Amino acid sequence: MRRFAIFTDSSCNLSSDEMREIGIAGSIPMHFYLNDKEYDASGDWTAIGAKEYYDAIRGGAKLRSSQARSADYEAAFRGALEAGEDVLSISCTGALSGSVKESIAAAKRLEQEFPDAKIHCVDSCNCTYPLALLLMQACKLRDQGKTMEEVEEWIEAEKLCFNEVGTVDRLTYLRNAGRVSASAAFFGGVFSVKPIVVSDELGNNVAIEKVRGRKGSLERVAELVAQYARTDVIEEIGIAHADCLGDAKALAEMIRERISGTMPRFRFSYVESGVGSSVGPGTLIVGFYGDPALRSLYKKKQS
Repeated sequence: MRRFAIFTDSSCNLSSDEMREIGIAGSIPMHFYLNDKEYDASGDWTAIGAKEYYDAIRGGAKLRSSQARSADYEAAFRGALEAGEDVLSISCTGALSGSVKESIAAAKRLEQEFPDAKIHCVDSCNCTYPLALLLMQACKLRDQGKTMEEVEEWIEAEKLCFNEVGTVDRLTYLRNAGRVSASAAFFGGVFSVKPIVVSDELGNNVAIEKVRGRKGSLERVAELVAQYARTDVIEEIGIAHADCLGDAKALAEMIRERISGTMPRFRFSYVESGVGSSVGPGTLIVGFYGDPALRSLYKKKQS
């Protein structure tokens, strides 16, 4: 059986050491612009420190982000193909980023040069820790001897079970990123409204509730995680924070208090820079394996 390499992009929230440990061949960087200077996004935060990054946002720095580039995918894939490996690329949700389209464009060019190789590009419908947890499982399946087609089939069947629930501290950043109206951001700030955000079936981030106050928002996130998580299947839960580690650890304790059955293991890190530029400091995003019905809550609330 021909071996295959697994690639992803920097939205997965994993450091290079973590990716090496689980067997990810490479992470194609997304990019961000801080006061018009371009940086590569990375779970290692090598271009700029995470604390410095979020302090810059607090200080009003001009910020925007962009997707991974086709040329970078091509260079990464080429290394694996020249080593005689096939390629499975698992990208950030196409609902939020064009990176998966860039990976497909790179694959089409390389197919001409490596006609005997397989290059498959998958839309994960996830980002940050849900994507990280999906990647961990995909690598385990590969290392257990599953073919690339079998791993891809598993991803398509299971990817909507990798859920996220999160909340932001201030609606101002979502407004600046074009995610909410100016009036919604204003009244949200006045009344301390905190949106509860999940991923829908397409991988969009959607607000399903509004909760009053920071403590109330953390408690509601913990309730939803406890309700929908399946820690008997995958014990690990990831909490990504935008420079608010204390709140992330408090949230983990709230989840522990509410969850029944298998107690989770928690992993913490900063929210990666691409997502961080939209959601701003104080954001918390919980990634876990669980009931995909969570993703349909938005539709139910709209009907």
